[in-house]
Amino acid sequence: MSKAMISQLKGIVGENNILESPSEMAKYLKGSGKPTAVVLPGNTAEVSAIVQWANKQKVKISVSGLVADTEGLNEGIVLVMTRMNRVLEMDHENLVAVVESGILHKEFLEKVVEARLNFPPEPYDVETSSMGGCFAIGDSDSKSFQFGPTRTFLLGFEMVLPTGEIMDIGNKCIKNVSGYDFIHFAVGSQGTMGIFTKLIVKLLPSPEAKKAVIARFSSIHKANATFSTLIKRNILPTRINLLNTTLAQEIQPGEGQLVMVDLEGFTESSKTMANEIAAVMTLGGASEVKIVEEAQEYENLINGWLKVRAMLNGRPESVLEFAVGPLKMGQALTQLEAFTGDLGSYSGVVVEGLLGYVRIALPEGTDKESLAVKVNKMAMSLGGNVTGLLGTRLRTEVYNDAEMWSETTGLLNEIRRQFDPNGILNPGVILK
Repeated sequence: MSKAMISQLKGIVGENNILESPSEMAKYLKGSGKPTAVVLPGNTAEVSAIVQWANKQKVKISVSGLVADTEGLNEGIVLVMTRMNRVLEMDHENLVAVVESGILHKEFLEKVVEARLNFPPEPYDVETSSMGGCFAIGDSDSKSFQFGPTRTFLLGFEMVLPTGEIMDIGNKCIKNVSGYDFIHFAVGSQGTMGIFTKLIVKLLPSPEAKKAVIARFSSIHKANATFSTLIKRNILPTRINLLNTTLAQEIQPGEGQLVMVDLEGFTESSKTMANEIAAVMTLGGASEVKIVEEAQEYENLINGWLKVRAMLNGRPESVLEFAVGPLKMGQALTQLEAFTGDLGSYSGVVVEGLLGYVRIALPEGTDKESLAVKVNKMAMSLGGNVTGLLGTRLRTEVYNDAEMWSETTGLLNEIRRQFDPNGILNPGVILK
């Protein structure tokens, strides 16, 4: 990229808001790409002007809240949204917040708690995730059974399209879409449909009580059996997570597999439910059962879980994910061990019980693709399938339907081309 082009960018955002030194850029980058500069826009008009400039110059852009993936980006620029980090409105009466997309997810959660409100979606990465990234990734988390997936918390947004035009869509109303729902179509598009600059976010009242029940089990199978008991008895807390022994050390040192049950709700009903869950865990063979009520201990437990979640999210190349119906999980884990051996000895296994969702951190040297094919057939026989980037392709392979795969990826790429005719936004993202 020429000095004249860099000078043009400085004319848009100011001299102090462009980084060219590799040492200065490093903290904003991950991946193998080598961008020419990191650009820090301060408002929507600047983002729009940068994108229009990039289209004219045929320069590719990777976008992030704080740390950008540079895969597929050489000689391009990285757009980091950290200067656009304000909470513009906290509307208590309508349970809505209006925020700029660059505010860190954890900072927004702190402001929401200060306002005695609640925003349930968890950060994808505790330290670096932004609110724009929260919806650009659109990741569901282990509280989705109670609160719904992340996309349901987005009511509208301001977005700079890949051509530089500015789209303003949605409002504070829950019912604000008729016909095609582009608001939620944009969630999970990973910045390929456009760049979020402002978000209208749904909030909830702050729960009266937060408690947890933790228990230790000698095996993953015993622990999971208690999940099935809870579900059959219609005891449905906020989330039920199971972590194998290795990952459990990141949350609470001790022997055995760790079950972490989270309860957010009313004081008396949460107390009753916590006692019922503790009884089920004890009868199910847990060696240690404890109800966590003290606020700091509860926060430490949740922060430990978020740390584990971020660690697994940061290793997509070595983590295999699949989902089945929650009551099919016992069969899935038994059949899974036929491929993997004892799951308790793995470096990482997480079962999100209410979602029927499993993540496995694979040992170094594992052929992920070959294992994924076996796991996918197993999961599909139980009504689910492998999830993540391999999911759709492996599903079509099971049905031996190459045409379906071709049509699916062709449609996604055509939609992307319609929005981004010059292919400038987030070139490393592959939609499938």
